This record gives sequence, structure tokens and C-alpha cells, in this order.
Amino acid sequence: MRISHRSIEEVRETANLVEVASEFTALRRQGTRYVGLCPYPDHSEKTPSFSVSPERGFYYCFGCQKGGDAIKLVSEMKSLSFVEAVSYLADRSGVQLEYEGSSPAEAEAVKKRTARRRNTYKALAAAAVYYHKYLHKSSNAEQARAYLQTRRFHESTIEEFRLGYAPPRGRSGFIQAMRRLEIGREALDDAGLLSARGGERFAGRITFPIFDRRGRIVGFGARTMGDDQPKYLNTPETDIFNKRDLLYGLPQALEAIRKERAALVVEGYTDVLMLHQVGIKNAVATLGTATTPNHLKTLSGYADKIYVLFDPDAAGEKAIERASATAAELRLDLRVLRLTEDPADWLLEHPAEEFKELLSTAVPVLEYSIRRIVERTRGSDATSRSRAVPEVKSLIQEIRDPVLRREAVRLAAEALGISPRELQSSKTRATTRTSGQRLAVPSDPHLQAGWEVLALILTRPDLTAEPLEKGITSPSLPESLILKPEDFADEEQADIFSVLREHAGEDIDSILSDERIRSRMDQVGALSSEGEKLYPSEASVRQAWLRLGILSRQRAKRGTQDYDAKNRLHEEIQRLKEVLRNNPLES
Repeated sequence: MRISHRSIEEVRETANLVEVASEFTALRRQGTRYVGLCPYPDHSEKTPSFSVSPERGFYYCFGCQKGGDAIKLVSEMKSLSFVEAVSYLADRSGVQLEYEGSSPAEAEAVKKRTARRRNTYKALAAAAVYYHKYLHKSSNAEQARAYLQTRRFHESTIEEFRLGYAPPRGRSGFIQAMRRLEIGREALDDAGLLSARGGERFAGRITFPIFDRRGRIVGFGARTMGDDQPKYLNTPETDIFNKRDLLYGLPQALEAIRKERAALVVEGYTDVLMLHQVGIKNAVATLGTATTPNHLKTLSGYADKIYVLFDPDAAGEKAIERASATAAELRLDLRVLRLTEDPADWLLEHPAEEFKELLSTAVPVLEYSIRRIVERTRGSDATSRSRAVPEVKSLIQEIRDPVLRREAVRLAAEALGISPRELQSSKTRATTRTSGQRLAVPSDPHLQAGWEVLALILTRPDLTAEPLEKGITSPSLPESLILKPEDFADEEQADIFSVLREHAGEDIDSILSDERIRSRMDQVGALSSEGEKLYPSEASVRQAWLRLGILSRQRAKRGTQDYDAKNRLHEEIQRLKEVLRNNPLES
């Protein structure tokens, strides 16, 4: 469905361009126009050349020659798509959007979904105000105030980030306050503000409002003041909250990120607060997850260089490896910095200038990842060092840019003490079947499930021919589960599966005779070797199909903003989990 032309024009006419532009630069009246410094980050000036004409609804910079209407300004300054920018201004201006190409039923569904979302945003905004006031005015929040003082957070920091405190359990007031604002339990539940038992989810915790790119509160992070676990609790996944896509502190950091063309990604909310407080205002935090490709894609709209600080555990190391491929694809200068403790604690003992100096020592992620692999084998014999080669080659293959790939080969060859030619082979993820090397197992469960299905198809064509053609059946499923290329986590797996599906029931010699598979001989050989170690059976085939089906739908659910599609996918996932849990041999 498309936003109707009439709605777009209504947004253009209704949006107050002066107010919109004032979000990004200070304006002063000059006759019938308003002027100010150009807000575009790539145009630095000292004399105002940015002009806004409210009568025409048009802006223009005489210095960089950029101009347009309110929609274009919001789109470019907030890195939003045209549709997102229109929606942002419609919400701001109170315009009810209409859509073209939809049936009356679809239009009504969109209207209901939009109204429900608005109620969710309203509930979250109201909760943030309530928690913030409670932190400052209630005697029950004394412990929370003392904690923030102990962490040396200034009142200005608490105000800017709108920290709050949710009333302890047994203290009434929150639900009643929401009811006075005509916010019912359904909206509170949709917003993730209620627990499974219907009480306040964040009771007795300091609250950290989490904003989206458009500056709307979409959820909370909350820290306990007692022994409750977990210590930090996030809003559960909702229609508007997905922690793998969001970054804490992004709206507060955007101006500095755009100005410096650099962002700093840390792991804790309090790290962001302290960095901001000492003047390092381009810091954001992930929400209890590793840095994801979506995080990097979001930041790439504002920054060219990204510094990542993370805990030096196995999960953090693997996350950096995955992020390096995305950074190369986005042409981001991604660098890794390690501290001996969290930034919030480190900055209590060191000046901000010292931290900025440390940033200059941050290692490019490519070099960091390669040297980390090499470091594990330092001092080992030649055989042990040789085992690092396939892992490094796999990392290099993820880099699509030829210039960056050549640099990676140079660094790796230097670190491993081998010839660059040994790293330029196409054998990466897998080695040949005769070499005795095993397929490198990825850490991503979706990738793991895909490789397992492919290995089973190659190893036992007699067991997999029927599932490939007819799918997995069960009385619990409304239709057979038939795997498709799009169910796999990446393009390589999807391509291999497409060929194998056409050769269902055929042995590996027949498959290898297909010209399309010859460029992947190493992967197919290693997959076949790995499949023999899986003890293939009807049960293991059935389980592998179901696992991949579940993970594929979970990815699709995370990736869609369509509420109805999320519900449908959720139901499919639950049915598949039930079949997998109850009886993998059920027919």
C-alpha cells in the first residue's frame, strides 16, 4: 500500500517548516524569511547561508545549494526514507494518513493498527513522565537517587536522558495515573509496561527511556535496586520495540555524531551517560546485545567511523567478527577499543582527554580480528598455526571490496608468516573432503541450521528426497513445511540448496556433475564429510527441517513492521515448536 498523494500534500501544507528546521539549527527572522547556519553535516560555515521561506514551505542553502521541503529536510537530517519522513511529520502534525491500492478492509486494518500504535507511544511517553517525576519527588525513590549520586551523575544528565524510577511493588499509583490519562491496560500491555501477572514490569527499578531515530520513546531499560534478577531488564519485544535494531542514547548523540562523522558504541546505559556527561557526546549503547548489522546500518547514515567497546568474552569476539563483514560492505571505518573496565567506571579515575587519546589507538576491526585468531596460536607448533589459516581465509572471504580484501590478505600473511598466495585460494568456509579438515561451524544458529540441512541432503538423499519434494507433515500443521531458498540465512546456502533441491534423491556424484555446483566443490565436499558425523536418520532430518523453519520465521518476524504479519509468523513458529517438541517422528 502507498501513502495517498492527497495525504502527502496535506503533510506538506500542515508541517511548520520553521519549527521542523529549528530542530536542526537555530533560526532568526529576517524579513519574511528565517536564516541560520546550514544544518547539513558536510557543510561547515560561520556565516548563515541557510534560508527558510515559511510562505513557500521551502528551504535553501546558498552555500551548499541544498534545498527542499519539510519532508526532504527530515528525510536527510534523520536518515529516514521518504515514507518514514512523511509518517514522522504526519504524527507531529496530527495528520491521519490515507493509503492507495487497499481494499476497505485493508484500509480499516491499517487505521486500527495505526491507532493502536499511537496508543502504545502515548502509554510509553506517559510512563516516562510518571517515572521521572517519581524519581524526583517520592520518598520511596530515595535509594534510587542515592545510587545515581554514587555513580556521580549530574542532575542535568538525569534530566536530559529523562531517567526515572518505577514505584516498588505494593505501591499503587501508576495504573491509576495512566487511567486518568485514559490509557487502559490494553495499551500498557502493548507497550510492554505490564508483567505476565498484570503488575508493573519495572517495579522498584531505575528506568532508562529508549528512543527510536524519530525521537519517540519505544521502550525502557531498567536497573534493579535490590537482588532481583536480571540486574537489567528491557522492554520485551513489541510491535515497536526490537532491541537488535535500537541504540540507547541515539537522539541525544545524533548532533555530535553528524558533526564528528564518528560514533562510539558501548555496552551499558550508564557508560553512555558518563561519556555524555564528560563531553564525549557521540556515544550510544546496544540494548544487552552484541553490535548487529542493523546497528551499523543505522549509524552509517550519520558516521563514517565507528569505535566499538565491548567485554572481551567469546560472545563479544564473535560479534566483532560478524560486524567486520557488514562494516566492509557499508565502507565503514570500524575500530575496536579495549578498556580494563567499563567506561563509566574508568572515567571516574581518568580525564576525558585521556579517553580521547585512547580512541586514537583503536585498532581497525580487520586487523583486530586477524590478529586475535593468530594470537591464539602464538607459540604453538606449525600444525597448530596451520589450523588458523582456514579461519582467517573464511574471514577474508566475507570482505567484498577488492581493495580491503587485498589489505586483509597482506595483514594476515604478515601475522601468520605465510605467503599471501596461500590466503588467496577460494577455499574458505570449508576445505576439501580429502583434506581431513572439518567445516567451520558458524556461531549464528540460523547459519548452523542451514549447514546441517544441506549436509543431511548430501549425505542421505534417500532420507531427504521426500521432505524436499513434499515437506514435513503433521496433524498440528495446517500445511506441509516445505523449505525454500529464502529460508536459509545467506545467499551461499540458498544457492547450494536450490541446486540440491533439483537433484533430490540423487547421489553426490550426480550433484557434482552439475556445472552450477562446481564453483562450490570445497563447500560440498566438507558438507558431505560433516553430514556423516550427524548420524542421519528420519528423526534427525525431521528435526533439522523444523529447526530451520522456526529460525527462518523468527528472522522474518524480526524484520517486518507489519503487525498482522508478526502475529501470523508467531503462530507458525509456535506450531512448528510444538511439533518439534512433542514428537519429531509424528506423521
